[in-house]
Amino acid sequence: MEQLEKEDKLIKSLMKHSRVELPFQDFEDRLMDKIHQEKKHHQAVKNNVRYAWFFFFLGLFLGLFITNLTAQFDQHFYGIPLKKLAIGLQFGIVLIFLFQFERLLGITFRKKTKN
Repeated sequence: MEQLEKEDKLIKSLMKHSRVELPFQDFEDRLMDKIHQEKKHHQAVKNNVRYAWFFFFLGLFLGLFITNLTAQFDQHFYGIPLKKLAIGLQFGIVLIFLFQFERLLGITFRKKTKN
């Protein structure tokens, strides 16, 4: 029984000395503020990705509308028919949209990295 009491006292004294002191007074407040800031940042990124998808599709449909509209005109631009210019313009627009689509997919479905 005495042995148990001695061990208990030893453990209590060790526990008193093992107390961790915070590096500064407002450590907990700073840590919680940082967590809240990260949460706000994460939500802002989500909203920005939604806006990016919206404007991607808006640009896609407006681009299709404008190129189809210009292809119907029988006009010349510096001696080149607008139909031929529209094909070159459409090719460039498709390339730009494919690159943007790939980047949006990467941003939307990226995995969280562990630090």
